Amino acid sequence: GERHLGAVIGSTAFKEEFVKRKVEIWNRELIELSEIAVEEPQLAYSAYTKGLAHRWKYVQRTIPEISHLFVPLESTICDVFIPKLLGRQISECERELFKLPVRFGGLGIQDPVESADREYQASKSVTKELTELMCQQDTDLAKFNRYEMVSTKQAIRIGREIEFERAYQDVKGKFSDENARFLDMSREKGSYSWLTALPLRALGFVINKEGFRDAICLRYNWAVPGIPRQCVCGVKNNNDHLFICKRGGYVHIRHDALVQTESDLLHEAGCKDVTTEQQLIPTRGDHLRSRTEKGDNARMDVAATGVYGRMERTYFDVRVTYPNSPSNKSTTPKQLYHKHEVEKKAKYEERILEVEKGTFCPLVYSTTGGVGHLCETHHKRLARLIAEKRKEDYPSVIRYIRTEVRFVLLRSSVNTDVSQRN
Repeated sequence: GERHLGAVIGSTAFKEEFVKRKVEIWNRELIELSEIAVEEPQLAYSAYTKGLAHRWKYVQRTIPEISHLFVPLESTICDVFIPKLLGRQISECERELFKLPVRFGGLGIQDPVESADREYQASKSVTKELTELMCQQDTDLAKFNRYEMVSTKQAIRIGREIEFERAYQDVKGKFSDENARFLDMSREKGSYSWLTALPLRALGFVINKEGFRDAICLRYNWAVPGIPRQCVCGVKNNNDHLFICKRGGYVHIRHDALVQTESDLLHEAGCKDVTTEQQLIPTRGDHLRSRTEKGDNARMDVAATGVYGRMERTYFDVRVTYPNSPSNKSTTPKQLYHKHEVEKKAKYEERILEVEKGTFCPLVYSTTGGVGHLCETHHKRLARLIAEKRKEDYPSVIRYIRTEVRFVLLRSSVNTDVSQRN
């Protein structure tokens, strides 16, 4: 056999020997990364998903029938890397979940044994037409249909999405109803952005090892280790109580952090007269509906001019909800966001329209990282304004906004856990 363009051609024995040597190297590197994961799990996770895991994809795409050679690598992933990354052993069911992409509730740590044949077949399908031209020694590239290749790629992508959805539903059925609800919420747009972001200190996207593992526990509704059985308020402690207990001021800290983040984003978008805790114009309120807030001390969390119109003033009020609180457990995330948006609009919208002569937008967030429809629409508007101002592409900006918001919520949740331990 011979080496050829980073892969090999030749006898089965020659190809297997080549892959075995590669797997041994990758296995050693994975063990080294596992040791780093003990102290720096976020960095190790990012290094694995964005670096190391891609090193064997080229080999899998170019050499057929090698899946059995990746068994030692999968054993190291399952028995060494993931336990050291998470600080705990995992069950077989959890391993099935972690194979899935983060947008399907997993961690994107694929099983290389399963992916080998899949990657090779996908590569073979995409390059089929080009391979035929090469076998015929035809140098006329005008015969190569690039659109056909793009169409094949798209079909493969759709097929994988269907496969992932089927696998997710199968795994989800093995968990309790409560944990299955958390899995559904972990799939909300933006809720998993902290896992896909590079750990850049300059952007504030870095969390310590305790925070990373606590965040994983909260994502999957595992008991957070180290918190006392009873809260300082006298109530039995658990993950649910961590988010709704008002002792220590962490509920207000979480709210205020999001208010400041929204204010910073409005400034960044070039909006004028951005203020927080904006007091509303006093009114007798005789002409307002009974549910409308009429108090003289009524305030909006954030207000800005130029968000939707050049001289139009827009008022925003923030609400953060915990979807697993007793009053929310029976509602879907979509219903939950809508309920809170309707409550906020009933309380403030008429007064903003009739007295302030402005517009009102309630910003509803979930502690799991999801946002309401109106909040998502608002963030898309900010992304367009920032993209135009910076001359950057819109997808990168909206991704940054979602990640920034997610890390604000994540840090507030992690700080709550730390305060309980202390």
